[in-house]
Amino acid sequence: MRIVFFGAAGGLGDRVVAEALDRGHTATALVSNPACLTMRHMRLTVVAGDVRDPQAVATVIAGQDAVITCIDDLDMISAGMSSILAGMRAAGVRRIVAVSADGILQEDAEMLRRDAPDFPPALRAISAEYLRAYELLQASNTRWTLACLPPLTPSEGSGGYRAERDYLPEGGTQISQADAALFLLDELESGAFIGSRVGIAE
Repeated sequence: MRIVFFGAAGGLGDRVVAEALDRGHTATALVSNPACLTMRHMRLTVVAGDVRDPQAVATVIAGQDAVITCIDDLDMISAGMSSILAGMRAAGVRRIVAVSADGILQEDAEMLRRDAPDFPPALRAISAEYLRAYELLQASNTRWTLACLPPLTPSEGSGGYRAERDYLPEGGTQISQADAALFLLDELESGAFIGSRVGIAE
């Protein structure tokens, strides 16, 4: 599969690119500073550009089969998603797996986690950006999956994960970058959660 990556230079992003390459996929990564993505591989192409630039995004998506986005920069989350979805429409690409924080999952049937009284105030701004990105996905005609992650750890992980539609798995408090990367590639290949938010945890 030919996959284009956004947010590939981050801690999770480069894990996801590495996992894709290990599985035999071909990867293209749009990054603002190519020097920040240090891995090299014969099936990896690194392109300099701004995810908020619709023309740059449309150009890099053309000819791809799917998109994975791990953007976690406050200033780029919803603006980047808007550009990515526009580029997908222009290129005729419909499959996207995106990452969010777990604040936009359900706390219960009536309330999002971000609206709960004990939700950390420091996370409200970035959670609002992820919520806008989620709304953009819902309004699109793409085959989307939104992986909603608790705090990430840099450990190698367990080689597995728990996944639940719309909610964080019971007792889930964290997930390793490695295990989150497994889910993103598993979901891209299987399509088990198309059209859904998915809570992921160890």
